[in-house]
Amino acid sequence: MSSALPPGHRRTHPLTPLVTGWRIVVGAVAVLTAQNLAALVGDFTVRRLLIGLGVLGAAVVIGVVVSALSWWATSYGVDEDGVVRRSGLLSRTRQFAPRARIESVSLERPLLARLLGLAKVRIEVAGGGESYLDIAYVRSAEAEDLRRRILEVAAGTVPGVGPATVDGPAPGAGASADGGPAGATGAAGAETSGTAAATAPGTPVDPGAAPATGAAATSSPGAPDPADRPAGERDLAARARAILHDGVTDGELIAEIPTERLVRSLLRDSSFLLGLAASVIGLGVTIALAIWQEGLSIAILVPLLPAVIAVPRYVFGRIESGWGFVSRVSDSGLRMRRGLANTRADTIAPDRIQRLELRRPLLWRAPRWTAVTVTVAGIDEDEDGGARSVLPVGTPDELASTIGHLAPPLGTGDDLAALERLLTAPARELPGLRAPHPLQWYARRTVVTVLLPGAVVRRSGLLARRVQIVPRDRVQELSVGDGPLARRRGSLDLSVAVAGHTVELDALPRADALVLHAALALDAATARRYTERDGWPVPPLAAAAPAVSGASRTGERR
Repeated sequence: MSSALPPGHRRTHPLTPLVTGWRIVVGAVAVLTAQNLAALVGDFTVRRLLIGLGVLGAAVVIGVVVSALSWWATSYGVDEDGVVRRSGLLSRTRQFAPRARIESVSLERPLLARLLGLAKVRIEVAGGGESYLDIAYVRSAEAEDLRRRILEVAAGTVPGVGPATVDGPAPGAGASADGGPAGATGAAGAETSGTAAATAPGTPVDPGAAPATGAAATSSPGAPDPADRPAGERDLAARARAILHDGVTDGELIAEIPTERLVRSLLRDSSFLLGLAASVIGLGVTIALAIWQEGLSIAILVPLLPAVIAVPRYVFGRIESGWGFVSRVSDSGLRMRRGLANTRADTIAPDRIQRLELRRPLLWRAPRWTAVTVTVAGIDEDEDGGARSVLPVGTPDELASTIGHLAPPLGTGDDLAALERLLTAPARELPGLRAPHPLQWYARRTVVTVLLPGAVVRRSGLLARRVQIVPRDRVQELSVGDGPLARRRGSLDLSVAVAGHTVELDALPRADALVLHAALALDAATARRYTERDGWPVPPLAAAAPAVSGASRTGERR
């Protein structure tokens, strides 16, 4: 087996087989134990124990050897065109993440990897579910350098000399061969929408008269002045904070969620409490029926172990998804850190966000807490505690800072006041489009669609209120659903698709739905083309060609 690597490539950390190999061992042991636990307990002897330990040792050796061979055949490289990962022994595989398609970069640290000082770099790529490229595992410091390097590549600002500890010698001349910047601009401010204020029925929640902007005044939790502390104490506090926050310590602080607020928010979340109660009741009924039919024995209890483990795992997963959450604004976008046993740090550029969703359950209304999730092309929406959750439970100030840095301008007099009204006011009091038929009484009182100059907004929910925001220049596909029942009720269903998600605007009045469809279709055809023109990747040949005159550009656009 040749040890030669492609130019600019390198292998991951030599301890990677230990981090990945234990899964093979645990899986084999779990399967064998679950199938033979009753027999092992009933016929236990020292000889069989020694045989079992020997088999376990062999499984450990096989798992480590297989992982080591896989590690030896895997390499990665980063250049001005994107990220490449090569793997495979008998069948070689090459994964490539082009710079223009890189949506976000995350650092994940499972428990065992954290103990060894390692981290996994995940590059999310625009596409369907599970469209990502993993570099697992490298030293934590190298992972940070690699993250910065990849984000520079995605932004089209590759420096002439890259960190040698990340991917060897950096590309020399030709680092700027791609010309202009890619889609990930790394801007910390909000994205400016180029959509004109096309109006349709149901426009305008405009509670104020301030200039239209998506940015908001940022505020962060107050803290004592560090200059008042002794130098040694300041250094120790800085090191402790860097360890606790996994290096997410630079940039303007947007949100920091204390543990007490996280726990209180879960106890006030009706969906979490109902899910937990249903799981406990279902588990209790299952165990009671099994014991009643078969009697109490190990053979009956072993198959129920996955169900028993699922309940505390669900609770721990919800806690871990917001534990130690902190977000800051960096040159590459919004940086977030979360996790207890397994931690992760994500970076999302504002111009990669396709949709935002604000959620406020019933018992969160008194303290005015809000959760914010986003849709980014390539990031799986079913991923718990992932990069989609940009604010697990935030105060009004944290909500204002988060929305101000991520959301485009909505086009109202005061965007934050408009969003607060959408979250707090009864749906029937909001101007907009709602179900036309009296039989749709529930939808008429809980669901409303509002078209604003910068976005289409959907408010829904009775106990837990949800506000979905789709920037108008992010619309990629529109479809209208009709049928006999809808025609009888005088309504149409409109589906608005962005990269990675589809928002269903159902039961809209027919005439208003067609007007809304026409306005959004115009946005889909024109708005994104012009708002993102400066971020289009330029091929090397085009970069070397002379500039085209304005008249020529106009002719090409036609």
